[in-house]
Amino acid sequence: MLKFKIFEIPEGQSESTVELSSDEFDLGDYTFKGGSVDVEFYRTEHFVRTQFTVDATLELICDRSLDAYDYDVQQDYEVLFKAEEVEESADENGAVRNYDHASKQIDLEQDVRDTILLNLPTKKLHPRFLDEDGNPKEVLNEQFGDIPDEDEERIDPRWEKLKDLKE
Repeated sequence: MLKFKIFEIPEGQSESTVELSSDEFDLGDYTFKGGSVDVEFYRTEHFVRTQFTVDATLELICDRSLDAYDYDVQQDYEVLFKAEEVEESADENGAVRNYDHASKQIDLEQDVRDTILLNLPTKKLHPRFLDEDGNPKEVLNEQFGDIPDEDEERIDPRWEKLKDLKE
């Protein structure tokens, strides 16, 4: 699905779009509903640079109400595949990888999956709990039972007895 044979990528600049269906892409605990990946290739004799944009929709469960809602992810990422052996590395902006010399192809599936998962919110809130800026709305706190009117600190009588023993 997101594997490209190196010899099929033309030298220089080229593009490809891959549609992702909901049953082809497994994100573990999250329900993937579909999306697309637009890939720009730049191929030379020594490397293939891929810059891709992921547009995906996932179904998340709200932490507050347990209602399901759709969450859209749109993110760019870059992966540089080198012909010579290099130490592979990755950060939030891009990655450096080695060619798969045995199959003569490059694989973007793990990078696309990681890009989607890293863009999920840590606190999953249904859009009805967010204001127009995307920030959580204040929660109405309700209290039950009688609340004493006095603000003075109450001292546990056991402390008083311990103080008496000290003296």
